[in-house]
Amino acid sequence: MCFGVAPRIQGELLRLGFAVAQSTVAKYMAKRGGPSDQTWGTFLRNHAPHIAAMDLFVVPHQLCPVVRSVDRTTGSAGAGLD
Repeated sequence: MCFGVAPRIQGELLRLGFAVAQSTVAKYMAKRGGPSDQTWGTFLRNHAPHIAAMDLFVVPHQLCPVVRSVDRTTGSAGAGLD
């Protein structure tokens, strides 16, 4: 756990009207564990069929793109489209 987190949480609880000791806050905070047991390779092997299936979905979101130009001298949009 990061150093100094319990005092900040205790201070916020005091502002909300909860009188709690700093040691109590530290006692109930989640302990930081070690590295995860699952590696990226394990994750990808476990989820590969679902990831490949998700890649098949294509959703066209714009059929006709709108092109706008900006005149560099005046900065106005749409200049030079005449």
